[in-house]
Amino acid sequence: MSLRAELEKSVAAWAVTHFPDLPAEPWVRPCADERHGHFQTHFAMVAAKAHRLNPRELAERLAKECPPPEGWEKPTVAGAGFVNYRAGPEAVGRAVDALRQDPNLGIPRVSKPESIVMDFSSPNIAKAMHVGHIRSTLLGDSLARLLRRLGHQITRVNHLGDWGTQFGKLLLAYRAAGRPPIQADHAIDQLEDFYKKGHQEAESNPAKMDQARAELAALQDGDPERLRDWRLFCESSAAHFRNIYDRLGVRFDSIRGESAYHEDLPRVVQDLLNKQIAEVSQGAVVVRNPAIAEEPYLIRKSDGAFLYATTDLAAIQYRTEELKADRIIYVTDARQQLHFRWLFDTAKRSGCRAELEHVWFGTVLGPDRKPLKSRDGTPLKLVDLLNEAKERAAVILKSKRPDLSPEDLEAKAELLGIASLKYADQLPNRNLDYVFTWEKLLAFDGNTAPYILNAYVRTRSILRKAGLTQRPQGHVKIAQPEEELLSRLLLRFGDAVELAAADRKPHHLCGYLYELAGQYHRFFEACPVLQLPALRDSRLTLVGLTGDVLKEGLGLLGISTLEEM
Repeated sequence: MSLRAELEKSVAAWAVTHFPDLPAEPWVRPCADERHGHFQTHFAMVAAKAHRLNPRELAERLAKECPPPEGWEKPTVAGAGFVNYRAGPEAVGRAVDALRQDPNLGIPRVSKPESIVMDFSSPNIAKAMHVGHIRSTLLGDSLARLLRRLGHQITRVNHLGDWGTQFGKLLLAYRAAGRPPIQADHAIDQLEDFYKKGHQEAESNPAKMDQARAELAALQDGDPERLRDWRLFCESSAAHFRNIYDRLGVRFDSIRGESAYHEDLPRVVQDLLNKQIAEVSQGAVVVRNPAIAEEPYLIRKSDGAFLYATTDLAAIQYRTEELKADRIIYVTDARQQLHFRWLFDTAKRSGCRAELEHVWFGTVLGPDRKPLKSRDGTPLKLVDLLNEAKERAAVILKSKRPDLSPEDLEAKAELLGIASLKYADQLPNRNLDYVFTWEKLLAFDGNTAPYILNAYVRTRSILRKAGLTQRPQGHVKIAQPEEELLSRLLLRFGDAVELAAADRKPHHLCGYLYELAGQYHRFFEACPVLQLPALRDSRLTLVGLTGDVLKEGLGLLGISTLEEM
């Protein structure tokens, strides 16, 4: 249990005893300014407002009647009714001793685990993954790791765009070219070229558009030849996706395209009509709710064609009925917020009992503060981004370690390049756009993956010098301020993981790891580890524990570590 959680337990018990009508929620948080204390609670102000009491007097009563755990200083009252607490070295030492024996490193388990479907990444068949996919892929992966670590059951779902109008255009161009072989080494480029050609022809020539619609209708009616071509497109695209996911260390429990729900769509629409949630309007089927938007939500077009909305509704039914989801989390960009408001409202009105949640994010911008693109102005392909990260990392590593063998350089450059991309993408608050710069991303100082990885490498280097392959289990003695600061940061790890998961914002964990790495460097400079026999085991324990927490925290962000730089 962290220091904050230990204090929270005490304050919450007092709150429930004296004010049982107030909701149970976290009442203790870190002090913004440690000159006032390590933690504070605002409970007295909340309770005083609800019961028309004097908040300052209630705070003084709380401080008197609810003493902190053993080894803490006497609480103080400040401002309009804050109660501030400070943990003494004895309490910190006792808590970090418990932490070193905890296989979970202070990360709590939820009392009520949920079955959560995490829907993320979701590229389109026959198109290369581009930079726009990176945030959904990395954010979804990290949230799945965080929530699973807290004890939830996670099903990772990749909802592929493998059905719809674009395949009529793709089939049109592919068949016009004589259905040539798709080359494995550049299949995705071939497919993109066919789609672009088919799209341009259909959009500029009404007769070609009619042919594209006919191709799509034949595919949807199960024409064997069109189905063979469509399956070839899907298989070729899957190889491209697998290569990228393997490099990113991302996996899925279910890869299921829109096509899987095709036969369910008429039933979904009819069910909404029967329940009078949807209505026919000018031949189309729509859902109305002026509280969301004046324009209705289109479920089926007037020509009978279905839409993403229809497929998403069918997917919700599958996920609740077959996957037994208690909660479904969608990780997409901010532009889809209105779609998900409509989707969730329609699903809830139709009887969906699962919690539905949209985790949205901003855009990756270039130095010109416009969406990041390639040098020719087209969307930047994700594989090109990964390759450039690796190449740039290799240049930096070669300058720092000219002794590396080609094989070691290759492996370390791949790891460092991918780690740097992942960390830089998750460092900003996900709701914000961020400017992508290579120089900042790969720097060995500042809030970057290389800086944190370097701190981890230093912990392992010290253990090796001490002849150890893993951290010792020595009793922690706090002799200097830097040791106490490092210990208190280690004790905040569980809180950081909980906050990142609860807010669905991994940047909380990034900030924690950067702070921990910085404090470790300060500890390393101020506290000799191997030279003082009386403190050697204690400090080696702190060094090892810091390394373990850094490795675990980076792992929750999907970032692998290396034992030497």
